[in-house]
Amino acid sequence: MALEWTRQEFEAEDLIGAESAQVLLRAEALVPGAGREAIEPLMADASLFIDAVDLQADRLVLEGTVSCQAVYRQGGESTLRALAAKARLDHALEIPGAEPGMFSRVHGAVEHVEACYENGHMIFLVICGLRAQVLQLRQVSCIRSVSEREGLETAFRQLSSVKLAAEASKTALLRETVVLPAELDARATLMDWAVAEVDEVAPDLGGVRVKGRVLVESLLSSGAAPVPAAVVRVPMALDQLVELPEWLSANVAAELDVRGLRTQISMAADGVTAQLSCEAELRARVLASTVDAPGALVDAYATRGSALEIQRQPVRLCASVDRAQLMETARGAVPVEDGAPRVGAVIAVQARPVVSQWHGDGSGAGRVEGVLEVEVLYAPAGGGQPTSASSELPFAVDVPIGLNDDSTVSVQTLSAEASALLGDRLDVKAQLNVRCETRQRQTVEIVTDIREGEPVRRRPGVVIVWPEAGEDAWSLGRRYAIPAEQAAGASPGQPLVLKL
Repeated sequence: MALEWTRQEFEAEDLIGAESAQVLLRAEALVPGAGREAIEPLMADASLFIDAVDLQADRLVLEGTVSCQAVYRQGGESTLRALAAKARLDHALEIPGAEPGMFSRVHGAVEHVEACYENGHMIFLVICGLRAQVLQLRQVSCIRSVSEREGLETAFRQLSSVKLAAEASKTALLRETVVLPAELDARATLMDWAVAEVDEVAPDLGGVRVKGRVLVESLLSSGAAPVPAAVVRVPMALDQLVELPEWLSANVAAELDVRGLRTQISMAADGVTAQLSCEAELRARVLASTVDAPGALVDAYATRGSALEIQRQPVRLCASVDRAQLMETARGAVPVEDGAPRVGAVIAVQARPVVSQWHGDGSGAGRVEGVLEVEVLYAPAGGGQPTSASSELPFAVDVPIGLNDDSTVSVQTLSAEASALLGDRLDVKAQLNVRCETRQRQTVEIVTDIREGEPVRRRPGVVIVWPEAGEDAWSLGRRYAIPAEQAAGASPGQPLVLKL
């Protein structure tokens, strides 16, 4: 009887390539009223939003917007001023093998920003870190069953092929208005920044519901002496439905990006108190994965009749996806420069996390390391002009999943605060949100073709073998053309009697 078998097709996710880069961007804005008076930048910030990703042959083209803002002091004024500027990001990452129609995963973050005054303009220099992966789904054919035949030994393996199957996004617009304390005497908004966090991703009718939080922090100029500004925090809740086919909504992950942020101070309805209106535009992006789990023939041999000629093929699979999210508190001291006034009251704190490296420890865990770029705006003790202090504080976070070069790691600051230590340094505490994802990839050899060859030649008798390291019942049965069950109990270094 001729040997017959059936095949099964499934999809495997291939990592075509990954690339990272640092891009230096420049933005500038005219400083109104700047003359001979000195302009001193005190605090600067920037945010990156990637608008479009275009996959072309052997490269990935990114387009985005960098929004910059700064608080500064002019001349001998004790009041604070602010301005903003924008710059365009247009950058191409060379990824050999990339083609239109493939999947791409792109992450970008501002790693450093500084502001300086030149000839009537505020100049922003911004370093953006970019990291991209290109993925492809390819068809794989495996043998899932073989017709029964006397003397045929087969080994099947249950495979797991996780694949990124679809991506969908939806823009959400959140609005919130809060009444400001009368004693704050708020005059205008100076700087704004926001952080978005995903709390829950769950299937819902028509797609996937993404729930999360957005914390807006607004630096307001104040008429209350002796502190010329104060930070107001406004939390907002996100509840957004992202449309997806029902069959894709079981295994999903979500990401939130802040696209735009606007704040405004106006008078409340009573005509006496002021209120702060916040408007945040977010992009909720959902990544849907599916899993194929075929049973594939990985080996076969004959104990009688015709011997088998086997063709094998290595297949690279994404066997599983490990994700971890955790909160970590980072602490450190920011010294005040020599000659700078001593700290009186802290006005605002910014702590920008910059990831420098990550690695696994070989036992299924990992470690993320980096620095916090900290800027503290404060009012001097005893009064005077507001000033600032800055420093870089190292941080390290242990995560419960293994990390490798293909992992995706992001760290964001949920909150930061500072307090004065003896007036010459500041104790900074920042709460970090760390998110990691590792797609565990493995190579499996599967049988792609079987042919019958010459008759099996086996001399009957008894043989005593001492299995070597790595040998098991299957490998011994294959070597001596006997059923694998006859070699059950094989142990390295222990004699085993086999009847041929």
